[in-house]
Amino acid sequence: MKKYLVFLAAALVQAGAWSATYTYAGVPYTAAAITNYSSCTAGACGNFTAAMAQSGSFTTAAPLPANLNNADIASLITSFSFSDGLTQYNSADPDTTLVGAQASTNASGGVLAIELSFQHWADNSPHVLGSRMDVMILRLLARKNSQCQGVVFQSPSGRDVCQHVDFDAASSRVTLSVPGTPGAWTVTGLGPVAAKAVPALGDWAVLCLACALAGMGWWATQRRRFIHRSG
Repeated sequence: MKKYLVFLAAALVQAGAWSATYTYAGVPYTAAAITNYSSCTAGACGNFTAAMAQSGSFTTAAPLPANLNNADIASLITSFSFSDGLTQYNSADPDTTLVGAQASTNASGGVLAIELSFQHWADNSPHVLGSRMDVMILRLLARKNSQCQGVVFQSPSGRDVCQHVDFDAASSRVTLSVPGTPGAWTVTGLGPVAAKAVPALGDWAVLCLACALAGMGWWATQRRRFIHRSG
């Protein structure tokens, strides 16, 4: 009997965990926020336009906790894919690094603010001072074909990070107002959100529950037989 209850408890714990995907849709850039390159002397130049915007999504192994206050959530992110209109920042790309991720949430885990920063190397390794790269900080800025002019070091993920990025004549940029016109966050993949709702059981949880119920029935039958024989 105890064995079945242990299986049941494990199934319920497993059923209470689920991944979540947070999707961001930014507002289009304004012409005043854009400064495009004036002379493409190096790298792969590109023009930002007012038809572009920052957008993308990231996935976590479990929903963001409630009551975060500008907390570091980088370790919670299992994958991401974002765009500034010219560059795609994807976790599967070895030349792309998630440099920072902070979040603030309300008492129910709803998003109040999320700040993400990315770097994408346009030059192949080894990355050195002068290497070309693209940069995006959500709601703040985007840079295309800039130069690394600071120390290059490895992030905890083992990917190279540039400490200072310089804007030159071959670079393009979008500089948004601080804190920037907010876009919209939507969340998918969450379990039930009603107060104290019980998450739906997965296949394994249902199987364990069936085993537990069967075991309880067998135990009750054996107990009745024992009582009958003893009487």
